[in-house]
Amino acid sequence: MTEIVVPAAELTALASGILRSCGVPPPDAEFVARSLVEADLRGVPSHGVLRLPRYARELREQVTNPQPRLRVLDEGPAYALVDGDGGLGPLVGRYAMQVAMAKARESGVAVATARRSRHFGAAGYYALMAVAEDMIGMAMTVASPRLAPTGGREPLFGNNPLSLAVPGDQEFPLVVDFAAGRTGAGRLELAAASGTPIPEGLARDLEGNLTTDPAVGLKGTIVPIGEHKGYGLTLLIELLAGLLGGAPYFGVGRAELDAHVRTVGIGHFFMVIDPSRFMPLPAFKAAVAAMAARIKQSAPLAGVREILVPGEPEARRRQERLRTGIPLAASTMAKLRQLAAAGCPGA
Repeated sequence: MTEIVVPAAELTALASGILRSCGVPPPDAEFVARSLVEADLRGVPSHGVLRLPRYARELREQVTNPQPRLRVLDEGPAYALVDGDGGLGPLVGRYAMQVAMAKARESGVAVATARRSRHFGAAGYYALMAVAEDMIGMAMTVASPRLAPTGGREPLFGNNPLSLAVPGDQEFPLVVDFAAGRTGAGRLELAAASGTPIPEGLARDLEGNLTTDPAVGLKGTIVPIGEHKGYGLTLLIELLAGLLGGAPYFGVGRAELDAHVRTVGIGHFFMVIDPSRFMPLPAFKAAVAAMAARIKQSAPLAGVREILVPGEPEARRRQERLRTGIPLAASTMAKLRQLAAAGCPGA
């Protein structure tokens, strides 16, 4: 796969300009661009600027509202239901997470769900928002059906992601961010664009046969992590972020996707916990750091140079890429430049 290296600031400016040309107000365009570039900095290209062509298309076709009126539909001391008004997912996600954090400061624990949203990028971005405020953050979202139930071959569930981030005194935030599938649709798209086969065991065709052809996998299903375990996880996320959020994605046919997103939207789930309600915050953060240190000092397998803690590889990659630039697939950068040149006619 041919790659080019782009400075983060240049990529953010390019992404922001594309969104502004689609009618998104400058401050919102800047935020969405930064949230996507952050995924690329952390090494999650499937949820980075690769998503911009989809965002631009949905803005151009008026599937997405460029200037949504975000609001709380219902709330209590420790919960809130947010309406995204068809807005860009990162804007809805930020708003809902901010609502959850404000309530957690008052109640100790809070949950916010969001409906009528759009693709919100990497779930870890929102969990880390809570860490920045010395709180524990959790984020989930539903996605278009890509996974079949164990023993089945029909894509009924999305490759739904879950992220959990915890504050501590170590150099990097402790964060888990992964989806229920063994690979992501974005990675299949990148492989298909470059004509690169994928390892066996990641995807199946619609008949249930394993495939190494990413284009076939995109039309078929993604294999869940741990088979029945990934199936159970994606079902749980569908219930919390989809059904409870008021925007289920379960079983939507691929021919119905645009209509579903336009009318029902995408659902998200956010949870925030204030650890200072359970023990003194300095003691909690010190304990988290001590746990991370103990993991890293534990005995490695033969041939393993270093044991890493969740969030550590991404934090290192982010620092390196801030210095040296972000490697992007040449095909992705070509699409972005075409978008920037064409703008959003009709948006």
